[in-house]
Amino acid sequence: MRPRLLVLELHHLGDAVLAIPFLREAAERYEVAAYVTPSTAGMLRTFLPDLQIFEAAEGWKARWRQCRTQLRAWEPDATVSAWSDTRVHIAARLTRARRRIGFPVSKVNYYATHLGWRLRRLWAGWVIEFAALFIGDPLLTENVFRDPESRHLENWVQLAKRLGFSLPLRTPWFPWKSSELPGDAQKLIREAKAAGKPVWALHAGGRLPTKRWPVKRYVAILQEFFATRDLPVLIIQGPDTTIPMPQASSQVMVETTSHRELADLLSGIDYLLANDSYSGHLAAALGKPVVTIFGSGNPAWFAPFGDRNQVVWKDTCPYHPCIDRCQMPSYVCLASVSESEVLSALSEISDKTTS
Repeated sequence: MRPRLLVLELHHLGDAVLAIPFLREAAERYEVAAYVTPSTAGMLRTFLPDLQIFEAAEGWKARWRQCRTQLRAWEPDATVSAWSDTRVHIAARLTRARRRIGFPVSKVNYYATHLGWRLRRLWAGWVIEFAALFIGDPLLTENVFRDPESRHLENWVQLAKRLGFSLPLRTPWFPWKSSELPGDAQKLIREAKAAGKPVWALHAGGRLPTKRWPVKRYVAILQEFFATRDLPVLIIQGPDTTIPMPQASSQVMVETTSHRELADLLSGIDYLLANDSYSGHLAAALGKPVVTIFGSGNPAWFAPFGDRNQVVWKDTCPYHPCIDRCQMPSYVCLASVSESEVLSALSEISDKTTS
């Protein structure tokens, strides 16, 4: 009987995509279950259908009750988390797993300690973790420390190493057989392939306003880059952002309502232009080059995986990265990203991947 491994990933969809290589590789050696938010559960059920999933309740007190009852009853031998988050470490402790591997709260592990509210959380977490250690009941039994300059994805690489296996990161990160796309989208892709033209997708959405580059600038990019070059582009509409109906015949609107539909679309394109969002991470996981526009996040930590990508961002805000809690009267991080800089990145990624 293989040992049981519980993976705690309670952050957002894009972050959870970065856990996919670890989950797949760990499943070769362990009986793996993931404790995740409901939105992440839907994504993982789509792309890793054999993975056992426990859906997290809303609120940390309810989650801790789940860990003390439902997850403890599953009897995990080990737990892992890629986040320096005392709340997650408490959850791991409540499962009574013998091995609890993670990143303890420290200035090395904790993101964005230049912000006052983050520093206060760090100290509160440190006090709780030290108190647990002092009474002989540590939240974590094995501590891992990240390189401050490394990407968040490297945390999963370190966890894999601690568990005795290496983590291959070649894409695609999961097998995907695409279904037929909606008529106009399928027609555009088919005609582009026949003409030898690359197909782009554009997604202007994002989880929070601090991550959304202004729509009017995306509209300008559609004209200045895609229309002038007669490049086919699928414009992904979402609940948080609506792009006006395009005028060019080579630009097609498409709406995706599920993880499967989004993956079908992204698997059929050649490039993606997007904000710092789930769609960018998913495209990169499928091996597609991505141009990502960053606002409140730090691309050094959370840029999509891959060496063919381009990131556009400006270090103009004294609070950057603000971890989605803007300290300024307006989103200067996004406003300072110019159309010319995005145009340059689009041209560079096209030249880089076709040379």
